[in-house]
Amino acid sequence: MRYEIKKTDFSSFIEVCKPLLSGVPYPCYLMDLEGSIVFSNQAVQELTGYKRHRDCQRNFVSLLEEEEIDRTIEHINAVLKGERLSFQTNLRHRNGNRLAVDILSIPVEVDGVILGICGYITNVVNDKHHSYLSTRSNWDNIFTGIEICLWSLEAKTMETISISPVCETIFGYHEEEFLKESGLWEQLVLPADKKGACKHLELARKGKSSLHEYRIVTKSGEHKWLSDFIVPVFSDYSYGPLKMDRIVVDITKRKKAEEQLTFLAFHDSLTGLPNRRKLDHELHKALTEAKEKKKLVGILFLDLDRFKYINDSLGHKMGDKVLQVIAARLKDSLRNDDVISRQGGDEFVLLLKNLATKEALHETAARLNGIIAEPIRLLGNEYVLRASIGLSIFPDHGFEAEGLVQKADHAMYLAKESGVGIQPYEAGMSTSLSRKLLLEQYLHKAIEKNELYLEYQPIVDVYGKQVIGLEALLRWNHPVLGAISPGEFIQIAEESDLIIKLGNWVLETSCRQRKQWVEMNLPPFYVSINVPARQINLESFLESVKGALERYQLPSNLLKIEITERTAMTNVQKTLNTIKELQDMGVDIILDDFGVGYSSISYLVQYPFNTIKIDKSFIEGLDNKNQRSICRTLVAMGRNLGMNVVAEGVEELEQYQFLCSIGCHNMQGYYFSRPTSVELIKTFFIPEQKGMQEKFQ
Repeated sequence: MRYEIKKTDFSSFIEVCKPLLSGVPYPCYLMDLEGSIVFSNQAVQELTGYKRHRDCQRNFVSLLEEEEIDRTIEHINAVLKGERLSFQTNLRHRNGNRLAVDILSIPVEVDGVILGICGYITNVVNDKHHSYLSTRSNWDNIFTGIEICLWSLEAKTMETISISPVCETIFGYHEEEFLKESGLWEQLVLPADKKGACKHLELARKGKSSLHEYRIVTKSGEHKWLSDFIVPVFSDYSYGPLKMDRIVVDITKRKKAEEQLTFLAFHDSLTGLPNRRKLDHELHKALTEAKEKKKLVGILFLDLDRFKYINDSLGHKMGDKVLQVIAARLKDSLRNDDVISRQGGDEFVLLLKNLATKEALHETAARLNGIIAEPIRLLGNEYVLRASIGLSIFPDHGFEAEGLVQKADHAMYLAKESGVGIQPYEAGMSTSLSRKLLLEQYLHKAIEKNELYLEYQPIVDVYGKQVIGLEALLRWNHPVLGAISPGEFIQIAEESDLIIKLGNWVLETSCRQRKQWVEMNLPPFYVSINVPARQINLESFLESVKGALERYQLPSNLLKIEITERTAMTNVQKTLNTIKELQDMGVDIILDDFGVGYSSISYLVQYPFNTIKIDKSFIEGLDNKNQRSICRTLVAMGRNLGMNVVAEGVEELEQYQFLCSIGCHNMQGYYFSRPTSVELIKTFFIPEQKGMQEKFQ
């Protein structure tokens, strides 16, 4: 053969054929030169019992009865020489049953080189000689049934040699029309796509196989998307290709689905408005244009006031209706070039392009506030809303897209806090905002903006000299304010519904990460998460835990839940019932900060805790004799109650040694490791990791 085998060409052929052959109702497969089945459709799986993904590289010979192997190899070799052949053989089902089959084998030829075989099982008879599959064995008839147009062209003249009847379904023209008029195809290609489509055809004329997608207008005027795979066919006696074989497929439905997915990726599903991603794209374009034309660009950051009360009093469905009404009003009130985006919740950002004056931005904000204030009629009543609007403008307040949006955001929060309604950004405004209000507002967006993450601190068994668990610790890194202390933002979250949202995120994220560690084959260890009182008392909490474990197929003993004494003493009976149900599921409960609520210790006998954590405040003061006595008492109390005892906040060698001396062998703290990123966790389980081992004295 004059050409080297190109595996990439065969791979391209496979990728084109996969979606096509997957829909064929008849068993069909693709085989490479070594006889390995590189693709088989669902019908083959049902026929043979072999799973496509697990057995996708199974050699065809392994499916045969032993007496059929030599004859089948002869058949394969003949097909690989270019012949289309049918033959009968016996296959072995995965359950051991024997299947008598008729197979049509067609060589796969790319760039004049045969790279494999496409096989169709056209008739099957089982051990009882009952025929349960009968199909036409003609190549054209098979592809006619699945709307694939096979088309052969003379390479020099581009005249049609043959074309399958499906051409009428796809193009609207009969076979005879393509045979008579060589330029018909080019006339059907949309002008905008013609250059690319003709270039694709020219590549094939130069001897290169090519795959291209383009649009056509059918005989009836309908627009369609087509996928066109062209393979040049050579002869040993010709310099260039003699003909070109094409596989043409109507992919209009797929393209429409892709367009819909693209729309959803850049638009809000509730209001149909552009989302944050689309706004970012449009804002960057607007700034580039404004710099060239020396124009102004304005940003309005709008938040509906007291919208939470609409949701709480009328329900979320009515709340969604209000958002849709407001979105439609805002959209209708803007110029065609302006962009309105829903950021999430009740927040909208408006991009005003090519402003002539700064006053125009202020006038637009005032007009929008008036539009929003128009009554909305719901369930027979009228409701009036107001909005807080923050303004920023290019170039006065910055040159970068993200900075302009953030400054408008800051101005909006100040407008909300002061009650002025509309507030332009001013230098130094960020520092004048109430930090607590600012953090609360930013925390609402932290999850969707991927600003939250988990670090993990090891819990060690000093006797076994190994890590037995990791505590998941929530962290927040804001792009402007930087790292926010957990003590600061968790307290803010606990004062609102945010704590439940954060708690659900921690549960989901830690279970997903623990599953990844399972797949890494790390030694067994548990992950513990901190659950606040408001979350553990939710009716949905047990289902959330159960759902996360099932979703990631995690054994329940790999998850532990930490609650504080304060949580345990809140709604005692409800909490006790939840703990018992969790333990019935196999999820252990750890009592965190043990000893801080010392007056509540009498209640702890009621709770079936397996583990308690001595609060770090008792460990920090071990240089004091009385503190050592209290610590010794707490350890003894936990052990007498039949509980495992973990000492938190172990930072120094002396603390470690004292705790060992009083029988506390589970510890956690900086002495062993600071909270660690996900990427470094595996180092705790490497035998050669001397850093951790040296801590065990």
